[in-house]
Amino acid sequence: MLKDERGTTLMELTVGLAAGAVIFLALTSLIIGSIHGTARVSARIDATQRARTVLTRLVEELHSACVAPQVVPVQVGSTGTLLSFIHQTGQGVAPVPIRSNISLVGTTLMQEDFQSSGGSAPKWKFQEKPFVIKQLMTNIAPTAPSSSIFSYYGYSEGKLATISAVPPLNEETAARVVQVNIALTASPLTTPVKDLHAPVSISDSAQFRLTPASYNKELASPPCQ
Repeated sequence: MLKDERGTTLMELTVGLAAGAVIFLALTSLIIGSIHGTARVSARIDATQRARTVLTRLVEELHSACVAPQVVPVQVGSTGTLLSFIHQTGQGVAPVPIRSNISLVGTTLMQEDFQSSGGSAPKWKFQEKPFVIKQLMTNIAPTAPSSSIFSYYGYSEGKLATISAVPPLNEETAARVVQVNIALTASPLTTPVKDLHAPVSISDSAQFRLTPASYNKELASPPCQ
């Protein structure tokens, strides 16, 4: 009788240990899954916040490009990975602008600012060396399948259309740019958990027209008018 009780007790203990191990593994899997999910969400939020902050800043600077009537905001030499433009804020009727170059170097978006060295509206001259060089953000790339971050639009027969002569813009095509689109894909700075959907694609645009385009298809609709 005692032997049977011992056998029964041992069996109950074994069953209890097995059930406890199953519960422990289930709880562990739940905790690990929760940690991984939180890490994925945090990584995506980080990428989104960094990208949107930079994009908002760039668009605000582009909205300050029409510093005087009939200026050409986007400069000659701009490409799909290099945006060169003038901009400035201030209370003057025609503030002296600076020229900014926004370029993709590897996976890093850089900004160089150049001060004016002379000239007057609508044409200014700028110094050869930048007075400010700063890193805007890292871990970015063009949004697939495109290999460009910047795209340029002008009016053709009264409708907004892509300017195809890129890269780079020449004097004729730069003078037609009335809108710049920015599209990029940002990846988190750190990826503690593998996540194929962590990169975030965002886009925005800035237009340089102060008035609607002409309905007359024969008339040009240049920027800053």
